[in-house]
Amino acid sequence: MSDQDRIIGTYSGQAPGAKLFFLGGIHGNEPAGVHALARVFAKLHSLQPPFRGSVIGVRGNMAGLAARKRFVDKDLNRLWSEEEIARVRAMSPHARNTEEKELIPLLELIESYLDGSQQPEILIDLHTTSAPGGLFSIVTEDTYNRDLAAALHAPIIFKLTTSLTSTTNIFMENRNIKGLAFESGQHDDPTAVDNHEAAIWLLLEKAGCLEAADIPDFEQYHYRLISASRKLPHYLEVVYRHEITSEDEFHMHPGYQNFHEVYKEEPLGRDREGEVRCPETGLMLMPLYQPQGEEGFFIIQKLDEPPQWD
Repeated sequence: MSDQDRIIGTYSGQAPGAKLFFLGGIHGNEPAGVHALARVFAKLHSLQPPFRGSVIGVRGNMAGLAARKRFVDKDLNRLWSEEEIARVRAMSPHARNTEEKELIPLLELIESYLDGSQQPEILIDLHTTSAPGGLFSIVTEDTYNRDLAAALHAPIIFKLTTSLTSTTNIFMENRNIKGLAFESGQHDDPTAVDNHEAAIWLLLEKAGCLEAADIPDFEQYHYRLISASRKLPHYLEVVYRHEITSEDEFHMHPGYQNFHEVYKEEPLGRDREGEVRCPETGLMLMPLYQPQGEEGFFIIQKLDEPPQWD
């Protein structure tokens, strides 16, 4: 498929402003972001609001989306370190696996759009989770990114990128691109699409591309995300990542959801070695309830205030 097949939509205005690149479906079993972007671009082109800067929405793993699988050969969201990018670029195109073939045109599209000619340049990676309650933002150690995430009213997760070193968040950090990853809910929950749409409009307003008065139902988008996050902590950090391989035969015990309280030594799942117990008291994040994945779960803990960076 061509780049035009990958592009969901574009919109721009005459006035200068931020460049936003929205990425949906980097995991093929997470189409909610793609559907939400299609809604937003349809409304932008119908309403023709005044706009500063430009925005593009793009499909990530097109092969995975077609197969309705997280990935075909390898997780596309584990190929974004500079080392992985250099390795894949050095390969013969015929030797690349499915996701390596997806990476190159996607990377070229990002590089051509976020070319350093305009500031700020922002990349937003839209996700969903296999467990309920997955409404949160993931940011790197950057004040602008933290403030961007705050506009979404959802919990902000810090230090996830210290254990996941080849995701789009790391790519943003390495390339000095602003942005975040946003999780809008469970894969198959229709409200995940609604949450993503709300987040996209709020981010367009926060980045200065649109005035709130030019966004129909703007207050409802605010209320949607505020309401969905009302009982959740504001700031959290990752303290443990349970890394797995297919050979581990890991199975999460049923009944867990994001932000579920867990306690040290609590049985969380099983693998071929036996019971898998919780290493620390905290809250559950992204328990694995799908066939594919490189993490069985994460443990997070609340922060009284966000980290301070120079």
